[in-house]
Amino acid sequence: MDGGTSFFWVVFSIVLGILYYRFLISSFRTKVTQELSKVWGRLEILPTGTRHTIWMVLSLILGTIAQITFLVTVQDKQWNTRSNLILIPGLLLYALAGILFIRGVRQIQDMPLPVPIQNYPQRKPKFGFWFTSVGLAGAIAIHAMYAAWNEPKGYAFAALWILSILLFVISVLADAGWQPPSTQVILDWFKIHRTELFVIATIIVLSFFIRFLDLEAHPYSFDNDEGEMGLSGVCILRGECTNWFVIGWAAQPRIAFIPDAISIAIFGNTALAVRLVSVIIGTISTLAVYLFAREVFTRKIAWISAVMLATLPVHVHFSRQGVDNIADSLSAPLLLWLFFRGIKRGSRLSFLAAGIVAGFCIYTYPGSLLAPAFVMGLLLYFTLKTRGFLRAHIRNILIFILMATVIVIPIVANYYTNSDMFLARLKTESIFQNGAIQYEMNNTGQSMAGIIIGRFLKSSLVFIATPAPSGFYFSPKPYLTPLAALLFMLGLTYIIWRIKNPLYMTLFIWFWIPVILGSTFTGGPPTSQRMLMSMPAVVIITAIGMTKIIAVIQQSGKTIARLGPILLLIVVLYIGYKDIRFYFYEYRIGHFYEDPINELSYETRIDIAPLHSQGRLYMIENRDIPFVVFPNLRFFAPDVEKFNFDPVSRETLAAIPHDKDVLFIAPSYRKSDLELIKKWIPGGIWNEVKRRYQPAQTLYFSYKVTKEQLEGLRP
Repeated sequence: MDGGTSFFWVVFSIVLGILYYRFLISSFRTKVTQELSKVWGRLEILPTGTRHTIWMVLSLILGTIAQITFLVTVQDKQWNTRSNLILIPGLLLYALAGILFIRGVRQIQDMPLPVPIQNYPQRKPKFGFWFTSVGLAGAIAIHAMYAAWNEPKGYAFAALWILSILLFVISVLADAGWQPPSTQVILDWFKIHRTELFVIATIIVLSFFIRFLDLEAHPYSFDNDEGEMGLSGVCILRGECTNWFVIGWAAQPRIAFIPDAISIAIFGNTALAVRLVSVIIGTISTLAVYLFAREVFTRKIAWISAVMLATLPVHVHFSRQGVDNIADSLSAPLLLWLFFRGIKRGSRLSFLAAGIVAGFCIYTYPGSLLAPAFVMGLLLYFTLKTRGFLRAHIRNILIFILMATVIVIPIVANYYTNSDMFLARLKTESIFQNGAIQYEMNNTGQSMAGIIIGRFLKSSLVFIATPAPSGFYFSPKPYLTPLAALLFMLGLTYIIWRIKNPLYMTLFIWFWIPVILGSTFTGGPPTSQRMLMSMPAVVIITAIGMTKIIAVIQQSGKTIARLGPILLLIVVLYIGYKDIRFYFYEYRIGHFYEDPINELSYETRIDIAPLHSQGRLYMIENRDIPFVVFPNLRFFAPDVEKFNFDPVSRETLAAIPHDKDVLFIAPSYRKSDLELIKKWIPGGIWNEVKRRYQPAQTLYFSYKVTKEQLEGLRP
């Protein structure tokens, strides 16, 4: 039964049930209603706090049963897109739990207020360098349309671009009458916020060390995509990539690799250098989540969200990989924080900073473009739905748009003349562009609607129930622990209930956009690497569910009210402990991320790199796996000449130049070929290398001979 058919039968069953309920059991319905009324009347006698606590406890019980049902369903019955009906019990139980949850929190009056509209004072604008900045950016854009890949004057144009950004910033600062705060003001601010600063600093330090600990060996091994990031950074360092406004590896603008270049300049051609960039971005995203949640919700929700993101396994994982997918989890909360800060406070500088963040989103991982698109959608929504919004913020909105425009103009101009490269990522990944959905329809017989429903379920259930078998994560468990999943589902119920509030609506859309556009409509859901933008929203929604539950329980008595913060801390620390234990123990010893091909290209660096320019590498490989051109080998040993050596014979061996030492490397399945070389050229150094975390298996064999030993070979 495909997804479309399943959906039809679900609707049919519901309609049939309604008719049966309406016409055939009306008398039974009346009796049930009377009994429920009696129960309700008895509950009404109880104190308000006790009554709401009962609803909350019942909600948690039903939610727990629902979560267990989901886990059993998707694991024991091997759920797939052709058995969607088996998900109905879990969904119904969660729906009932949500209804009881709402009954319990109805009296909680701590919902954030809608976006305020104030008449902020307006001054005569001081345009200053605005026109100069925009004109300079436009001139750079004209050049970028036709600039060469390795532009001789690339650095000069990059400097002019930075100058155009600075001129615009200076102009806005002058227009806002900004003055740097005095030393005393800064000291007073630190004194007032010292406790909060200590808490968030502790969380940030924790987040950093979780991401930095044993960085080069976990996740193991170093992926060849990480090698590509390193090579792009090296290209910038060597002065071979001077045009910043062109598309580099994986359809990303070359500016995206500047952080890698800086890190490599400090730490060399190492895994640490490439991965450290992601560590820093992932750590800063923890701070960005805190700032957003604090600005829009409460400090309590803010610190809970920050701690949960700091330990969330999927976020930790991509914060330790040397690819820039993790930028998605920073761009969204940072941009939304500045956006809502600007609206709530009428802060021109916040809109300016938001424009800078929005502009640079185009220069990193393509998924980050969803963040500024989302903000533009929010601007349109607030303009249409909130009277006076545009009049109150028009000048600040103009600053936001112009700042972003100055930043993006050069790369957009390059996209204009190289539209195929700009659209390459979309064409290769979108199921509607690459023909994947048509292929699946032809091979499975499912309808398009059925396929999309199945993809959506795989992309969404991975947060609470199903494993993540792909997407550069390969986890046997869902993103959230069972307890966190329960809290998330209840929190999601709450924001749906409050969806008319624009802040909750923002959170709701923020979560679903990457799930649908980043995973449902791309290949192989769940695509974890493309749903990282959802992770900040996930932890905030979970924090909302957690705080609402504690708030209701606290109403039942003074003693429990005093224990509320302690209970909240225990829950947060328990979830954090389970997350950390899973990623650094269960996930690691389970070898879920390990791959012999990537391991070979990573571990061989120990043997290859010392050759430098005084030796050559000959890889005995099958031609369908071109190890010698793997990015890792080129990144870790850039100065070593590398060649494929196949077939292995005395003739091909004798043809090797004799002016350098030679290192032969063979995967385990080519051991016999390397033994022939050892037989023909005796006296070399033989080495067998085991897989690092699975030592029962051999990863590769190596055999090193000197140039003098090579000269002794006779055909």
